[in-house]
Amino acid sequence: MIMTKKYYFLNALLLLLAIVSFFGWYQFKANLSAAKTEVGIDAFATGIDGVQFDELGQKQGELQSPKLLHFVNDDSSVLTTPLLTLYSKDNKAPWSISSQTGKTFNGTQKIDLIDNVVIHQPPGAQNQDTIITTSLLHIFPNQKLANTDKPVTLVQSGVKITSVGMNAYLDQKHVTLLSQARGFYDPNKAQPIHSVS
Repeated sequence: MIMTKKYYFLNALLLLLAIVSFFGWYQFKANLSAAKTEVGIDAFATGIDGVQFDELGQKQGELQSPKLLHFVNDDSSVLTTPLLTLYSKDNKAPWSISSQTGKTFNGTQKIDLIDNVVIHQPPGAQNQDTIITTSLLHIFPNQKLANTDKPVTLVQSGVKITSVGMNAYLDQKHVTLLSQARGFYDPNKAQPIHSVS
Protein backbone atom coordinates (compact mmCIF):
# COMPACT_ATOMS: atom_id res chain seq x y z
CA MET A 1 0.00 0.00 0.00
CA ILE A 2 2.84 2.39 0.84
CA MET A 3 4.50 1.58 -2.53
CA THR A 4 1.28 2.38 -4.36
CA LYS A 5 0.98 5.79 -2.66
CA LYS A 6 4.61 6.59 -3.56
CA TYR A 7 3.95 5.42 -7.11
CA TYR A 8 0.85 7.66 -7.46
CA PHE A 9 2.70 10.57 -5.88
CA LEU A 10 5.62 10.15 -8.32
CA ASN A 11 3.25 9.88 -11.30
CA ALA A 12 1.35 12.97 -10.19
CA LEU A 13 4.62 14.87 -9.79
CA LEU A 14 5.78 13.82 -13.28
CA LEU A 15 2.42 14.82 -14.76
CA LEU A 16 2.62 18.21 -13.05
CA LEU A 17 6.16 18.67 -14.37
CA ALA A 18 4.99 17.79 -17.89
CA ILE A 19 2.14 20.33 -17.69
CA VAL A 20 4.44 23.09 -16.40
CA SER A 21 7.01 22.28 -19.09
CA PHE A 22 4.34 22.37 -21.82
CA PHE A 23 3.03 25.78 -20.73
CA GLY A 24 6.59 27.06 -20.31
CA TRP A 25 7.46 25.93 -23.85
CA TYR A 26 4.21 27.42 -25.18
CA GLN A 27 5.00 30.77 -23.52
CA PHE A 28 8.60 30.65 -24.87
CA LYS A 29 7.29 30.08 -28.42
CA ALA A 30 4.81 32.94 -28.02
CA ASN A 31 7.60 35.28 -26.85
CA LEU A 32 9.82 34.13 -29.73
CA SER A 33 7.02 34.76 -32.21
CA ALA A 34 6.48 38.26 -30.76
CA ALA A 35 10.21 38.97 -30.99
CA LYS A 36 10.23 37.94 -34.65
CA THR A 37 7.34 40.34 -35.31
CA GLU A 38 9.22 43.20 -33.60
CA VAL A 39 12.35 42.58 -35.68
CA GLY A 40 10.36 42.11 -38.86
CA ILE A 41 10.59 43.92 -42.15
CA ASP A 42 8.07 46.73 -42.38
CA ALA A 43 8.98 48.00 -45.86
CA PHE A 44 10.91 47.14 -48.97
CA ALA A 45 11.73 49.09 -52.12
CA THR A 46 13.38 48.52 -55.48
CA GLY A 47 15.24 50.93 -57.74
CA ILE A 48 16.36 53.21 -54.88
CA ASP A 49 17.85 56.59 -55.78
CA GLY A 50 17.84 58.87 -52.73
CA VAL A 51 19.43 62.33 -52.65
CA GLN A 52 20.39 64.32 -49.54
CA PHE A 53 20.73 68.12 -49.66
CA ASP A 54 22.38 70.54 -47.22
CA GLU A 55 20.68 73.61 -45.71
CA LEU A 56 21.56 75.68 -48.82
CA GLY A 57 20.00 73.18 -51.20
CA GLN A 58 23.33 71.84 -52.44
CA LYS A 59 23.62 68.11 -53.11
CA GLN A 60 25.46 66.40 -50.21
CA GLY A 61 25.07 62.77 -51.12
CA GLU A 62 23.23 60.21 -53.19
CA LEU A 63 22.44 56.58 -52.38
CA GLN A 64 21.46 54.09 -55.08
CA SER A 65 20.54 50.43 -54.68
CA PRO A 66 18.45 47.95 -56.67
CA LYS A 67 16.80 46.60 -53.49
CA LEU A 68 16.25 47.79 -49.91
CA LEU A 69 14.69 46.01 -46.92
CA HIS A 70 13.77 48.18 -43.91
CA PHE A 71 13.56 46.83 -40.34
CA VAL A 72 11.18 48.61 -38.00
CA ASN A 73 12.78 47.80 -34.63
CA ASP A 74 15.99 49.81 -35.10
CA ASP A 75 15.28 51.92 -38.23
CA SER A 76 17.93 50.01 -40.18
CA SER A 77 17.97 48.91 -43.81
CA VAL A 78 19.80 46.24 -45.79
CA LEU A 79 20.89 47.20 -49.31
CA THR A 80 22.01 45.10 -52.27
CA THR A 81 24.96 46.40 -54.35
CA PRO A 82 24.72 49.95 -52.97
CA LEU A 83 26.42 52.92 -54.62
CA LEU A 84 27.00 55.98 -52.43
CA THR A 85 28.15 59.28 -53.94
CA LEU A 86 29.45 62.03 -51.63
CA TYR A 87 29.80 65.57 -52.97
CA SER A 88 32.20 68.19 -51.60
CA LYS A 89 31.59 71.90 -51.15
CA ASP A 90 34.81 72.94 -52.93
CA ASN A 91 33.80 71.45 -56.31
CA LYS A 92 36.31 68.59 -56.12
CA ALA A 93 35.30 65.47 -57.96
CA PRO A 94 32.75 63.49 -55.89
CA TRP A 95 33.63 60.25 -54.11
CA SER A 96 31.81 57.12 -55.31
CA ILE A 97 31.69 54.16 -52.92
CA SER A 98 30.29 50.77 -53.90
CA SER A 99 30.08 47.27 -52.39
CA GLN A 100 28.24 43.95 -52.59
CA THR A 101 25.93 44.65 -49.64
CA GLY A 102 25.28 47.43 -47.20
CA LYS A 103 23.40 48.27 -44.04
CA THR A 104 22.17 51.63 -42.78
CA PHE A 105 21.67 52.50 -39.11
CA ASN A 106 19.32 55.16 -37.65
CA GLY A 107 18.13 56.20 -41.07
CA THR A 108 21.42 57.00 -42.80
CA GLN A 109 23.43 58.30 -39.82
CA LYS A 110 25.83 55.39 -40.34
CA ILE A 111 26.26 53.12 -43.36
CA ASP A 112 28.27 49.89 -43.37
CA LEU A 113 29.44 48.68 -46.77
CA ILE A 114 30.45 45.01 -46.87
CA ASP A 115 32.45 42.89 -49.36
CA ASN A 116 34.39 44.24 -52.36
CA VAL A 117 34.24 47.85 -51.17
CA VAL A 118 35.63 50.29 -53.76
CA ILE A 119 36.09 53.99 -52.98
CA HIS A 120 36.81 56.04 -56.10
CA GLN A 121 37.48 59.70 -56.76
CA PRO A 122 38.03 60.43 -60.46
CA PRO A 123 40.76 62.87 -61.49
CA GLY A 124 39.94 66.55 -61.27
CA ALA A 125 41.59 69.96 -61.29
CA GLN A 126 42.77 69.51 -57.69
CA ASN A 127 43.20 65.75 -57.38
CA GLN A 128 44.55 62.63 -59.02
CA ASP A 129 42.50 59.54 -59.73
CA THR A 130 42.24 57.70 -56.40
CA ILE A 131 40.97 54.16 -55.75
CA ILE A 132 40.78 52.60 -52.27
CA THR A 133 39.65 49.00 -51.75
CA THR A 134 38.77 47.06 -48.58
CA SER A 135 36.32 44.42 -47.32
CA LEU A 136 34.36 46.53 -44.79
CA LEU A 137 33.81 50.26 -44.51
CA HIS A 138 31.90 52.30 -41.92
CA ILE A 139 30.65 55.59 -43.39
CA PHE A 140 29.29 58.59 -41.50
CA PRO A 141 27.81 60.67 -44.36
CA ASN A 142 27.14 63.85 -42.38
CA GLN A 143 30.78 64.00 -41.25
CA LYS A 144 32.12 62.80 -44.65
CA LEU A 145 34.13 60.27 -42.63
CA ALA A 146 34.87 56.67 -43.57
CA ASN A 147 36.88 54.18 -41.51
CA THR A 148 37.81 50.52 -41.27
CA ASP A 149 40.09 48.24 -39.28
CA LYS A 150 40.41 45.80 -42.22
CA PRO A 151 43.25 45.62 -44.80
CA VAL A 152 43.18 48.52 -47.26
CA THR A 153 44.80 49.17 -50.65
CA LEU A 154 45.14 52.74 -51.94
CA VAL A 155 46.13 53.36 -55.57
CA GLN A 156 46.97 56.71 -57.17
CA SER A 157 49.03 57.66 -60.18
CA GLY A 158 52.26 55.67 -59.81
CA VAL A 159 51.62 54.90 -56.12
CA LYS A 160 50.21 51.80 -54.39
CA ILE A 161 49.94 51.70 -50.59
CA THR A 162 48.68 48.83 -48.44
CA SER A 163 47.71 49.14 -44.78
CA VAL A 164 45.63 47.61 -42.02
CA GLY A 165 42.98 50.11 -40.99
CA MET A 166 42.19 53.59 -42.27
CA ASN A 167 40.42 56.82 -41.40
CA ALA A 168 39.36 58.75 -44.51
CA TYR A 169 38.20 62.36 -44.20
CA LEU A 170 36.59 62.51 -47.63
CA ASP A 171 35.69 66.21 -47.61
CA GLN A 172 39.32 67.13 -46.87
CA LYS A 173 40.80 64.40 -49.11
CA HIS A 174 42.87 63.31 -46.12
CA VAL A 175 43.51 59.61 -45.43
CA THR A 176 45.22 58.28 -42.31
CA LEU A 177 46.58 54.73 -42.56
CA LEU A 178 46.54 53.08 -39.16
CA SER A 179 49.14 50.29 -39.17
CA GLN A 180 51.53 48.15 -41.24
CA ALA A 181 51.58 50.68 -44.11
CA ARG A 182 53.69 49.68 -47.13
CA GLY A 183 54.17 51.89 -50.19
CA PHE A 184 55.27 51.21 -53.75
CA TYR A 185 56.16 54.01 -56.20
CA ASP A 186 56.57 53.69 -59.98
CA PRO A 187 57.82 57.01 -61.44
CA ASN A 188 56.96 55.84 -64.96
CA LYS A 189 53.25 55.78 -64.08
CA ALA A 190 53.18 58.99 -62.02
CA GLN A 191 51.21 61.93 -63.44
CA PRO A 192 51.28 65.50 -62.10
CA ILE A 193 48.12 67.27 -60.93
CA HIS A 194 47.17 70.09 -63.30
CA SER A 195 45.60 72.98 -61.44
CA VAL A 196 43.16 75.27 -63.22
CA SER A 197 43.52 79.03 -62.67
